[in-house]
Amino acid sequence: MKRIFLYIIVSFIALSGYCQNVIDLDNQKLTDFTNKLIKLPFTERDVIIKACEVFEKDFANDPYVADWAFQVLYYYHEISCEDKTATLHKTFSDEEIRGYFHKDIWVLPSLKSNISSFISEYAKWGYRISTDEDTSYAMEVDSTFLIKRLSKYLSKDYAYYFTNYVADLGVAPYWHSKLNVPISEIMRRVQWRDLLLDKNPDFVRNDLVTREIEYLLFSITKGLEHTPIYGENRDKLKVHDPREGFDFTKIANESEIILPEYKDAIQAYYRTYPETTWGLYLTEFMHRLALNKYRFSNEIDEFVLEKLFPSNRKNIDPLLKYKDMLIDNLMD
Repeated sequence: MKRIFLYIIVSFIALSGYCQNVIDLDNQKLTDFTNKLIKLPFTERDVIIKACEVFEKDFANDPYVADWAFQVLYYYHEISCEDKTATLHKTFSDEEIRGYFHKDIWVLPSLKSNISSFISEYAKWGYRISTDEDTSYAMEVDSTFLIKRLSKYLSKDYAYYFTNYVADLGVAPYWHSKLNVPISEIMRRVQWRDLLLDKNPDFVRNDLVTREIEYLLFSITKGLEHTPIYGENRDKLKVHDPREGFDFTKIANESEIILPEYKDAIQAYYRTYPETTWGLYLTEFMHRLALNKYRFSNEIDEFVLEKLFPSNRKNIDPLLKYKDMLIDNLMD
């Protein structure tokens, strides 16, 4: 439980933001809804169905409060995975789980239990098996489950956001220190979020989407530990033959130049979206680079960090009160 809870809290800190639009946050309705979730039979297999029924009854004609309640419900679904994981390990051995997860043709025929039926049953309630580096197994939410059932109760903007957010989850993330997707995929994720906020500046989770954009653009304008955006001046290295007495000191001084693939992607974006918030940011970033002959500098690095992670920003989740209520009452 502690591992999953820690993951949820870390994820919240990473994605929570600032300047929340809380106009449509009805504290009393959300408090009442959270209390109703707390009173449900949390350990029952299909408890999320009962939770959805409560949501549908309470927010049938209130889409903007429903946007907030949906986020509380999604969190409820996430923490319910702890109980479902415990059930998984009480029902099946590690060998059975591992055999199913890896579709091991040598292990599966010898299994006496029907783990496939268990997985199929829990899939109906939005759960699936996940693994942590093949060392442990747990139940996690199918992120499409709630949005498929409840999107009609939400505002169009929030339904659009969450549907696209879930679609992004289906594509490999870049994780911690290495970019595992093409640059074009990062720019696509930035694009739909940037345009969403440009058209809807009062979007209910402007803060959350902004932070997501900032983390994406970190990999494009700062770089990751094992995927830098700067590299050697390839053209100079190709043109000059060291046997001709080329000055390697000059190469070293001019080697930290932004790689062409990043330069091209950034320029293409701000030329297409010159007036959006993040089109303007990329314009300013590239302007500063151009003045420095497209080379890395500490000043440019500081500009990026202050823009993406302002030192005076406070991270406060407007839903933290309700998440705390669920944790305090449902988790041992």
